Order: sequence, then structure tokens, then C-alpha cells
Amino acid sequence: MSQNTLLIDNIAFSKKNDRIEGELSLQDCPRLEELMQSSNLTNPTKINHTGLISYVLQGKTDEAGQHILQLTIVSSITTACQRCLNAMPLNINLNFNYLIGEISDTDVEAVDVDNSDDYDLQQANKAMDLIALIEDEIIMAMPIAPMHEEGCTELATQSGEKPNPFAVLKGLIKS
Repeated sequence: MSQNTLLIDNIAFSKKNDRIEGELSLQDCPRLEELMQSSNLTNPTKINHTGLISYVLQGKTDEAGQHILQLTIVSSITTACQRCLNAMPLNINLNFNYLIGEISDTDVEAVDVDNSDDYDLQQANKAMDLIALIEDEIIMAMPIAPMHEEGCTELATQSGEKPNPFAVLKGLIKS
């Protein structure tokens, strides 16, 4: 499945209690794909960056008439361990609740959603790009430097050992 955008009217979507579920590949998310490829600059062909991104978006309206979107993202992406540079699966399981509000771009930061972390504020939009939203959430959830929890510590200690640059001079003194 290769698609560039998946646009929804988020207010209408939540009013109808609509549900969308599907899968994306890394090719559908160009910024994420670029990030994955740049994670192994020493040998980009060594790691096959694969993985499907499964998502479910559920719209609903609560008792107070507020429009809400619930997004679930599940994926296992292969990236490079920054310690040993070998392939490393990165399991992603994310859940988000968005409160849709009719506010302008300048007012987004000024609005306080009852000091609650239960909802992220999402601006009302007749053409919200769902793929861009999924891609943004995965990129923000990824670790800056992914590393194996265990199994590559030997390589990490070996990489810190450097040959003595004065070893050549020591050989000259004996001559």
C-alpha cells in the first residue's frame, strides 16, 4: 500500500463515530524512512529497514459534546543499534487521545485543557492528514539513540580501545 496522504474531516469523523484502520509501510512515511536510513551512515546496506505500521483511528463525541479522536499505533521497525551498529527491532505501541477544538494556530498554545494529560489538543481541520499525524507521533516517540538493552556490550568496550600513537616512537628508541 503506497499512499501519500489520507485526509479526513476530523470534526465530521468524530461526529459520525467513524473508525479507520489500516497499515502503512515505511515508504508511506518519507520523513520516518529518511530518519531510519540516516541511523546507519557507516553501512546503509547492512540493515534492511522494514516494518509495517498498523493504526486504528476511532472518532467519538463525549457527553459534553466534545469531539475526540483516539489513535492507536503498533509497529515493529528495524533500526540500527547506535552501540554496535547491528540490526535492532524497535517495537512501538502508542495510544493517543485528541480533543478537537475550533481554534486558530496562534491560540493552540494559549488553550489549557484543564491541565490534563488525558488529551492532546488537535485543531479542527476539514483535511487533516492522518499519515502525517501517525508519522509525527512515531518520530517523536523514537529514542534519540536506540541501543540494545544487552548483547552488544563487548563491542562497546572494544570500540573504546585505541592503539597508542606513540608505539612507533618506542620502537625507534630501541634501534
